[in-house]
Amino acid sequence: MKKIILNIAFILVVAISFSQQSDNAQRIKYVTEAPDGSIAMTIYDDTREDNMKLESAEAFYKYEILDPATSEPIYTSNNRGKDCVIDKTKFKAGTYNLRLFTSSFVITSKITISAARKFYQVTKTVNALAITE
Repeated sequence: MKKIILNIAFILVVAISFSQQSDNAQRIKYVTEAPDGSIAMTIYDDTREDNMKLESAEAFYKYEILDPATSEPIYTSNNRGKDCVIDKTKFKAGTYNLRLFTSSFVITSKITISAARKFYQVTKTVNALAITE
């Protein structure tokens, strides 16, 4: 019984320290400007979540995620409107190029898919198990 209580206490200390150290640092905002200096595209990413949000100044009809080494599309999706959600679980951790197509222009931006989301999910699961025991 003593061993279980010590394990639970250790897990809680680790989880609390992790969440306090990295809570603000995990929210990332990518902003891509048009040649005239206006904001053309914004990507909001919380590395703890499975999705990132993409917003454009103009409606876009398609976006692609490109392999940075070959510039070949590894994922393509059609869209209507000025925003969409990108499911990060479809990609390995790493840096990619994102290309967005509007009727007026094509925008390219770098994005990073972090492995922190998987670590956060494991920590959350371990905490849930520790609380139920």
